[in-house]
Amino acid sequence: MEQVAPELDNRVVPDTDGTGKSAAHLASRAIWIAISFTAIALVAGLIAFTGRLTPLSGGYSVGTIAGVMTGVAAGTSAIIGLVIATESRRGSLRWMRRRFWGWWLIDFIGLFILHGAIATMASLSIFRLFQQAFQGLIVDAIAATAMLCLVTAATSYFGFSSASRASSSSISTLLALFMAAGVLASMLLAENPYWWHQFFSELGTRQAGVLSFWTFNTTITVSGIVLTTLANFISQDLTAWASHRQRQGKRRALVQVLRIGMIVMGICLIGLSWITIHISDPIHTGFVQILAVTFGIMLLSVPIWLPGAPAAMYVISYLMLGFGVFAVALWDPLGYYNLTALELAFAGIIFAWLVVLIRTLDAMISDVHEAKTQVTPPNDPTSAATEGAFFDHEQTQDR
Repeated sequence: MEQVAPELDNRVVPDTDGTGKSAAHLASRAIWIAISFTAIALVAGLIAFTGRLTPLSGGYSVGTIAGVMTGVAAGTSAIIGLVIATESRRGSLRWMRRRFWGWWLIDFIGLFILHGAIATMASLSIFRLFQQAFQGLIVDAIAATAMLCLVTAATSYFGFSSASRASSSSISTLLALFMAAGVLASMLLAENPYWWHQFFSELGTRQAGVLSFWTFNTTITVSGIVLTTLANFISQDLTAWASHRQRQGKRRALVQVLRIGMIVMGICLIGLSWITIHISDPIHTGFVQILAVTFGIMLLSVPIWLPGAPAAMYVISYLMLGFGVFAVALWDPLGYYNLTALELAFAGIIFAWLVVLIRTLDAMISDVHEAKTQVTPPNDPTSAATEGAFFDHEQTQDR
């Protein structure tokens, strides 16, 4: 176990000496990052497009070059934003580096891939859409380079701004967006239009096509990595709230139950994407079953590991559990739909519950923080220090 020094909640970072990373300072950094990557895109565009007419989408196209360039720009910008936000003294996410180095390395890799993949998929989709809207359009080097610079600037700004202000809520939104986009893309890229006649995991086999195989498995693998990162962010937020409850003499939330459960689910996602059903049906199915059982246990035990939450949180958890049982019954024994529909239903249930959980936790922490700030006089010079002490992360976790 590694002793973690008391921390402030990542939304409460008093800047008493002028060295803190204020919102304006971060916005300025994001602009400089965007300008820097735009300059790189300018050089890359002149090299890639000079002396040729290039289509917007296709094999060698503006969209293809932009997909690579924006992925690198957004991912690298995200890492730069995380490095700044995790600075040991004033960074708003400095708790990330005060853990076992392996955990923050996984978080960095997950957020790098997440931002890069979202930027790449967005660029490819946009240029594909415009190519369909302007059939047969080809552009010269000047126009192609200008387009490349524009999308690179936007995605690098997005990557830095998103990562430097990363939170449970923002990561969950990005994860849901990434999973939905990745799965939809794999469906559209499937060479076998009847893949859904079998099961959802058919997309992860070469039976549905090479492109859908790589898209689907990459999406699930990255989602599993990011889910472990999300577990760290949620547990960090929850620990601040749990410590406050304990200081009030109330039963403390069992943070590790939620964190371990989400990490197990993330590992299962990675496992079932690496070992497809055609490689080993028993192992692939085993990962799916472990994921389902873990999620079910988490739903059943919500009142135990999350005491003091609104009653609606408990109700929605049991409703989700009921929906899961009903979804299984529709598949077997009722035979209403096939295994593909069942897997889609479970994916929807899991991520819908995670979104509700994160929003609820965020509201709970915000309510407690607001109540404390109303008690402390706003002109009191010690108010900033008091707020910090209020959200100290008094914890001992092996992260």
